Amino acid sequence: MSAGSYKHAVSVSGQVFFCAAPIRLDAYDGCQFGCVYCFSRRRARRWASKGVHAANSKALELRLKRVAAGSYLSALDEFLAMRVPIQLGGLHDPFTPREKSLGVTYQLLRILCESNYPTLISTKGEFVVDTEYIALLRQMNVVVRFSAAGVAERFRAAIDRRCASFERTLEKIATLTARGIKTTLRIQPVIPGFEEDALRMTHRAALAGASQVSFEYLKLPKETLRTDVQIMSGVIGFDILRHMKAIGLAEQGWDYALAPRAKRSFIITARRDCHENGLSFGAGDTEFIPWSDGDGCCGSASHNFHNSTQFRANYVGAIKSALTGPHHEVRFHSIEERWSPIRPVSTYLDSRSRTGVSHHGTSDWISMVATRWNGGLGPYSPAFFDGVRWTGKVDAKGFRIYDATSLASSLASTE
Repeated sequence: MSAGSYKHAVSVSGQVFFCAAPIRLDAYDGCQFGCVYCFSRRRARRWASKGVHAANSKALELRLKRVAAGSYLSALDEFLAMRVPIQLGGLHDPFTPREKSLGVTYQLLRILCESNYPTLISTKGEFVVDTEYIALLRQMNVVVRFSAAGVAERFRAAIDRRCASFERTLEKIATLTARGIKTTLRIQPVIPGFEEDALRMTHRAALAGASQVSFEYLKLPKETLRTDVQIMSGVIGFDILRHMKAIGLAEQGWDYALAPRAKRSFIITARRDCHENGLSFGAGDTEFIPWSDGDGCCGSASHNFHNSTQFRANYVGAIKSALTGPHHEVRFHSIEERWSPIRPVSTYLDSRSRTGVSHHGTSDWISMVATRWNGGLGPYSPAFFDGVRWTGKVDAKGFRIYDATSLASSLASTE
């Protein structure tokens, strides 16, 4: 079996506005699992040509060597030079059955191992616990994050289609942990109505050896409301869209999701449960990311890696900085004071994310954040995040000053 070239295998993710590890690397441009809720199956293939496409491992190797020699040609190169963690499997699982015949994931891991590059792997696959992969992972600067839907186990086979049972996921966590490889669990999506199942999964993950559990509620892609959503509703025995409307539904770009007020109670409970079980907590729902322990929601936090840099010149970085200050003020200058790329980030983003005006004398990235800081251009500004509000004041440059006191109080109450 052969594969064509995956031209955009490594990129800066559109989540750069709030993510501490926004570099995405995918071994393949398609996933062989069939999870009912997956948004990337259709969206990532929308612009792709037919057939299987794989990352060019040699190109990655040459890029890392060039960057190590001090030659930077893009914002991505600058991120790599700062050793911002790479998320391997950001869109497509790197350990689906095609890995057995193509082995591209193994090639990428070998290259990342040689550079001792901080790497967060996202997977539901089996090959990650094969002997040759474990031998490689033990030498790496790596965290392996397993994913599973937050749903009753009797429904899992029909929801996480062609994926392992949760019992098997726990076995994989225990296998890697016993060999000194850091593991985390992402419960994604938490399907509304099955929150207690998600909490039971949390406890069992802690017993298996995971160091962190992160949670992200179900999103409903608009283009699949009449197909996949109906399938899911048929499996679990109730109309999931109707249920979400009843408890609070919000429109988020291309998706429908629960409104923050409908998630908050569970976020509080899940954070407390994680801490009681000796786990770090991660909140994958964007508006709750600052609730996460450490620098990010997904296991990429700096304490999980050595010789790495978290990207903090974004909204979440500014909010996290405010939480350590005496007045909990979220100010734009905290973005300017932190490292960010000089070369354009906008070239990696879709047209909606690029929209903005140029701020003379600033980088492309600072300009994009500055344009959005006061709100009104797209959904994101500091006020988008739970527990952050505008004070009504602006700084000398006209940037709004936000207040994170409510968030700080909520975090203190769930320690």
